[in-house]
Amino acid sequence: MTSKTKSLPLDVAIHCGDITEHSQLSEYKTAIDLLSQIDAPLKLIIPGNHDFTLDTPTYQHLLYKSRKRRDFSKLLHSHGQPGDARHLFDAATKQHHNIHHLDEGTHRFPLANGALLTVYASPYTPAFGTPGFQYTPQESHDFAIPDDVDVVITHGPPRGVLDRSWASGAHVGSAELFAAVARARPRLHCFGHIHEGWGGEVLSWQGISAGAADGDGDGGRQKSRSISRVIADLGTVLPLKGDDAEMVREKERRLGEYARGKCVKTSHCRGDALPVEKGATTLFVNAAVVGKPVRPAWVVDLELPNTSEPLNPL
Repeated sequence: MTSKTKSLPLDVAIHCGDITEHSQLSEYKTAIDLLSQIDAPLKLIIPGNHDFTLDTPTYQHLLYKSRKRRDFSKLLHSHGQPGDARHLFDAATKQHHNIHHLDEGTHRFPLANGALLTVYASPYTPAFGTPGFQYTPQESHDFAIPDDVDVVITHGPPRGVLDRSWASGAHVGSAELFAAVARARPRLHCFGHIHEGWGGEVLSWQGISAGAADGDGDGGRQKSRSISRVIADLGTVLPLKGDDAEMVREKERRLGEYARGKCVKTSHCRGDALPVEKGATTLFVNAAVVGKPVRPAWVVDLELPNTSEPLNPL
């Protein structure tokens, strides 16, 4: 999210989880070092399922199951005791001040441009893959997103939005999360987890039924395809069956542009072609960058309300 500074000005940098691959202390230290180098006055991070040592109950259970392993002491050395990974982020916040590891819940941050940013954060996803911060269908999960939230940051996607698994062809996002987002209707919802779902789209809430907001089916996407605008996804850069030569060349050009720029820039302020309005439309971004072809980071311009001015850029 941007405003105006040097080469790539940012007001807020957001990491949507999977800070590490194997949840090792050395990986957290590398990530914190990288975060400290990003030129942004505010950096917000949540864990993902790969960061299971930040999920203390899960990590304690895994340690108990591994206690008889011959390499148990080596495992403790590489991953630390329960709480060690969180201590690294607490220390980073004290040292750098602008790095914030967010627990699940609502957080408010005053920005340098005078705006107040209200964020809801949650690392929890339906059980799938590495077991950190996951819940089963029997457990479900309550995403308590308030009505006044501007940005929702989760590790996993909502059901039916940039969440299709190539392995199964199914939507694997959270129905509970879609229902909560449909009720709160934030300006931006960013997430990751499903790597092949990388992309961004603006969804109008017009026509989303009460049943869809309660989490039925595919999250109401069948009802809203005509009012969903894709900005970019892997389908816009990967050759597909039926693409003609001109389309293949255009996709190759776009992929090269992404690789050179290292990011996708998109603006949704008043006067833009696709403005985002709180309560009416939401920009969804799957920011999962791992995988090939190149999946660049996103730089987003949005506007926030201000007590002194009607709107301020985020």
